[in-house]
Amino acid sequence: MSMEIEIKYAVPDDTTCKRLKETDQLAGFLLSSGHLQHIHDVYLDTAQHVIQKAGFACRKREQDSRFMITLKQLATAERNVHRRQEFEIPIPSAALPPAQWPDSPARNFILQFTQQEPLIPLCDVTQRRFVRLMRSHHNRLVAEVSIDEVHVLAADAEHVYFELEVELRTEGTEYDLEIIRTCLQHEWALKPESRSKI
Repeated sequence: MSMEIEIKYAVPDDTTCKRLKETDQLAGFLLSSGHLQHIHDVYLDTAQHVIQKAGFACRKREQDSRFMITLKQLATAERNVHRRQEFEIPIPSAALPPAQWPDSPARNFILQFTQQEPLIPLCDVTQRRFVRLMRSHHNRLVAEVSIDEVHVLAADAEHVYFELEVELRTEGTEYDLEIIRTCLQHEWALKPESRSKI
């Protein structure tokens, strides 16, 4: 289990995304050159949405031909800071049912919630994610910055939007996050995003 601590913002257009990808500094912190990731997520639940009713989202992620299941807590953001418990488990095949996943807290929780009911896809999310590392001038690793172009397909309708996520890393503090939050809202005029992708 891990605790994810991040802030999320809606990005209004591709031009702002381009500026975020090219700027050397943000809130006084240095940004790495960055790299592009292609991510495919499918959110899963039973027909009765028992996982969501239990306060979690179940995500199956495909990236670089590998598959990861993440059970993510659906918690309300406070001052735009998202704090969520996460349980992750790699699986060898996309089609493997939960009963055949490796033994782990994620598998145990899913089996407890679903009571062997089959999981079905709720929505399909593809992302072009540009990832940059954020460091202090003394080389302290503060956060990971993700600039996402998100395509969501659900109920035969597609929604496309841009989003910025800043997730604390090992040497980052919530004081750092507050400095970044203030910069994004006042200098970049970005609006907080309280919703999760699900």
